[in-house]
Amino acid sequence: MVRSNSYYTLVASLPAMPRHFEVERVPIALPRLEKRLEMLKPGDAEVVGQLLAFLLWDRQPPHRTDDEMIAHYQKLMSTTANLQARHIVAFRMDIRTIMSGLRRRRRGLPPPPGLGQWVEHIRRNWEHPEFKLQWQYPWIAQVDQLLGTTDCLAVERILLGVTWTHWTKLAEQYFFSFEAVLLYLARWEIIHRWISRDATLGRQRFGQLVTESLDEYANLYE
Repeated sequence: MVRSNSYYTLVASLPAMPRHFEVERVPIALPRLEKRLEMLKPGDAEVVGQLLAFLLWDRQPPHRTDDEMIAHYQKLMSTTANLQARHIVAFRMDIRTIMSGLRRRRRGLPPPPGLGQWVEHIRRNWEHPEFKLQWQYPWIAQVDQLLGTTDCLAVERILLGVTWTHWTKLAEQYFFSFEAVLLYLARWEIIHRWISRDATLGRQRFGQLVTESLDEYANLYE
């Protein structure tokens, strides 16, 4: 376990994380979280900014080119010295590469260019149902099966759950350190992503209900 008192006040001021990410609200609102992060040292604040920018970028629709993805990833990995920040980025990109491989294979496309440690491994094991990665990622078979359905929510829940569990286990090794702050932010982002998804679906469903209601109202006069 890694102990440090360098960020005791900051970490102690952050509300406890819930046991799971499927909650109704983040443990601390973004404005208050940003205020707490003002306690960071300048160099650490820069790393946090880079990490949060990546997490936000990773949430955007996958419309960008492979070259843009590779350039963004390589720039961040080359300019961020903190090992834990680099691990957070690499772990997310490994999952993204695996998911890209599963989707491309279902469409009859070749292996993805991808990023991270498993790119060549996936290419060599393209015909294997789980790319021979089932020991490291036991969720691949279930996700691959779900990709054949329209249950996108179930896929997202599995991937967020896998990431959440990984960050939670890592966080148990750090107390009042910069790494503890990074892992707190990584989990906060997962909760925020889940809540944002619910809000988006809620707005879409509300719009659908309004449209249906208006159609029914119009039918009264036909």
